[in-house]
Amino acid sequence: MTETQRTVPNSRAAKAPRGRTRWGMVSAILGLPVLAVTGFLALMALWVLFGEG
Repeated sequence: MTETQRTVPNSRAAKAPRGRTRWGMVSAILGLPVLAVTGFLALMALWVLFGEG
């Protein structure tokens, strides 16, 4: 009998070498909320400064 490994297609591309951090994932997790909050604050500042009043 032969032993088979069950793998997901393209699973090798997703794996990082042992002991290495996937900085793309870290920057996405931290960066996307920062961009959303910064955009929201910028819109609020524009609304306060240039809103109808």
